[in-house]
Amino acid sequence: MKQKYFYHEHLADYAMMKAKGLTSRGELYGASNFSDFSSKAFLTETLPRLDVKAGARVLELGCGTGSGACFLAELGYQVHGIDVIPDAIDKAREIAAERDLDIKYEVMDVCDLPGEGKRYDLIIDSYCSQGIVTDEDRAAMFMGVKARLAKRGYFLMSCSVFEPHRENPEMRVVDGLTGKVFTAFDGSDLWDGDTETCYNRFCDDPLRPDGGPEEYEGTILVNGVWYIHRRRYRTPDNLRTELESYGFAVLEQNGEVTENAICTHRGAGSPTLRQAQGERSLFRRPLGR
Repeated sequence: MKQKYFYHEHLADYAMMKAKGLTSRGELYGASNFSDFSSKAFLTETLPRLDVKAGARVLELGCGTGSGACFLAELGYQVHGIDVIPDAIDKAREIAAERDLDIKYEVMDVCDLPGEGKRYDLIIDSYCSQGIVTDEDRAAMFMGVKARLAKRGYFLMSCSVFEPHRENPEMRVVDGLTGKVFTAFDGSDLWDGDTETCYNRFCDDPLRPDGGPEEYEGTILVNGVWYIHRRRYRTPDNLRTELESYGFAVLEQNGEVTENAICTHRGAGSPTLRQAQGERSLFRRPLGR
């Protein structure tokens, strides 16, 4: 059985983080310290606007070593963080203990979130979902979130979206075997505009020399070069349509490139959203997009 495509990047990153003595994956991509995480500004502005009681139950998807989970626990929420990488969860538990924070951490794929169980007042995606690429996996993730979100709960989503300046439509790459046409993205990557999928060149992991491209889902060979699908960069409009197709109401989209979404269950009785106080800030772009 092939390895899931998102393991390729994350296993390497957490091994590198550990080797460098860092405490968060974000620090590999420019974060100044453990407490500096990409969706912090969005959460800081948004949480006071929600109809959520003190001590609310919160689930963080793809929590990593717990930067966001610790931030939320320090605000008084009951936090459950899940991540697919065991090394990340081990480090998260260690950091929570050092900070005397009661956070439940669990090794779990966000695509395998059980439909049954206690519901959460808040479910938070801090730049996890753009790494869930296939339709099947995204459907599993969104249906899991829908099933576990409380009736009057909020799904807060920060997600890297498509930015036109990153694509070079004039530079086309045609696969000689299939005839599939890609365009250049971020220089040497490939962009499939039909599916809004970015393919990165597959790089052998020096820490896992036996993990070749054939062992992973989502790898393709284009004109003799191996690539792996790594990101699903939806346009903000298409992301909104996707969320609505799974029964969410999108109350608001905001951010520098409209990368944040505030969602609830669609239908009567859904909670409302208070207006932001003052001028809305421009949130900085995510680390490691």
